[in-house]
Amino acid sequence: MKKKSYTTFAAIHLGSEMISMQIVEYRNMNKVKVIEQCNHRVKLGEETFKNKIIPFSMVSEICELLQGYKRLMTEYGVEECSVQATTAVREALNQVFLLDQIYIKTGLKVKVVDMPQEIYTKYTAIRQTLRSEGVTGKEYGMLLMDISSGGLGITFVDDEKIKYQQNFHVGIIRIKESFNRNQRNGTQFNRALTEFLASTMGPVREALKDANIRYLILSGTETELLLQMLGMDIQAKVTRIKAEEFMELFNKVHKLNLPQIIKVFNIKESVAELVLPTILLYEQLLALVPTKEIIITADRFIDGIQLLHIGPKTDKEYAAELEKEQLSLIHNIGEHYNYDAKHARQVERLALAMFDKLSKSHGMDSHCRTLVQATALLHDIGKYISMRSHSLYTYKLIMSTDILGFSDDDKKIVALASYYHANQLFENKAGSPEIEKELTPLVAKIAALVRLADAMDRSYQQKIKLCKVSVKDGTMRIEAKSKVDLTLEEWTFDGKAVFFEEVYGLKAILERVSE
Repeated sequence: MKKKSYTTFAAIHLGSEMISMQIVEYRNMNKVKVIEQCNHRVKLGEETFKNKIIPFSMVSEICELLQGYKRLMTEYGVEECSVQATTAVREALNQVFLLDQIYIKTGLKVKVVDMPQEIYTKYTAIRQTLRSEGVTGKEYGMLLMDISSGGLGITFVDDEKIKYQQNFHVGIIRIKESFNRNQRNGTQFNRALTEFLASTMGPVREALKDANIRYLILSGTETELLLQMLGMDIQAKVTRIKAEEFMELFNKVHKLNLPQIIKVFNIKESVAELVLPTILLYEQLLALVPTKEIIITADRFIDGIQLLHIGPKTDKEYAAELEKEQLSLIHNIGEHYNYDAKHARQVERLALAMFDKLSKSHGMDSHCRTLVQATALLHDIGKYISMRSHSLYTYKLIMSTDILGFSDDDKKIVALASYYHANQLFENKAGSPEIEKELTPLVAKIAALVRLADAMDRSYQQKIKLCKVSVKDGTMRIEAKSKVDLTLEEWTFDGKAVFFEEVYGLKAILERVSE
């Protein structure tokens, strides 16, 4: 029997306004064929943002729909599947019951992604589309703004590096549900909403005041409404628009009331209620950056699910590119808090040398490697606030920062590992952050590596140019090549090695080898 040359993959997205499924056949990221697409409108966002729960009747509707999707998956012989939920499910107080019902009735396990993961998933799809259009950001800056029903992600890319990233709980339906019908119909609504949005965008305006931005990239569910109002093709993968066209539309909408908007643009009342929040939000976003051209992409979250599943799995260069771009944001966070870049990179290099030797035998994968890098690069940023209590402030700064592509657990692991690289794990010192039992093993493994790597650059002089790590007979031996004396590093290493031995069950030895 001839072996299949392709794999069948299904991506399902439980969004705030739509539950979608896309089934594809793929060989690699350049050979992907869509064989089925399903979209079903829901009002998850309205229910969650208004009442904080998803009603039982809607839970039943979702399960029935997913049962139908499951039957389709069986018919197409789907081999791999990813089901992900975003804002509405993420914020529902009865989320756990919904996920349980879905699993019981369909057997599908739903991954609820945090906002930085949601924005990153769409970002990867958008960046891939832009590159295919020749828009790379290599010689100019571009600002990507993704607006969903419940959130707004703002990402500044310059020289193919992520220089700024911020996420807000400001989405079109969330804005609509923040004001009641009487308030929305009132004469002062425009002014109140404008002031509300302007105050929200204030920090972004300050952060980007010196940025040189050529393109404003817009994406999200409401861009379709915008294109419809502009009389443009809503099916186009990429649409380029001059800023003047936007302003003409904004000025036109400002002069219309709700009935006139319905008539002029030939849209339903339920859709027309979203027009003003959409227009005012875009106005505020355009006010952030003086740009001449706006690019709208049709990429959806489900496209990102597909790309992140297939790309890294079939293309090592693409996986390395994703890692490099993501780490550029980590470095930018470090720069914001005046980190010692040379020391941070040295700790990263030394920690990875140990990780790469130990990872396979200690159950750590490529994602763990990224968490080690993030911890190594950010472990000292608390010194920006306090030298004496820097590890505690490092923890607090990391926990209060959105890291694109990182889940809340990822961020917590990096923050805790950064704290415990300089503190005893079970000492229960007053003010120590709490650590969940299920996170403890990985936090300890990362903290132990960073603790030793930090010790190997105790002088902050990057004395060790090369190192060779070997593991044999219960001992991890590090041969460090250096032309200068390593006494301080050796003494510090010996003091820090006890924790490593407890975590890994290996004795750690540092030896200087002349270059």
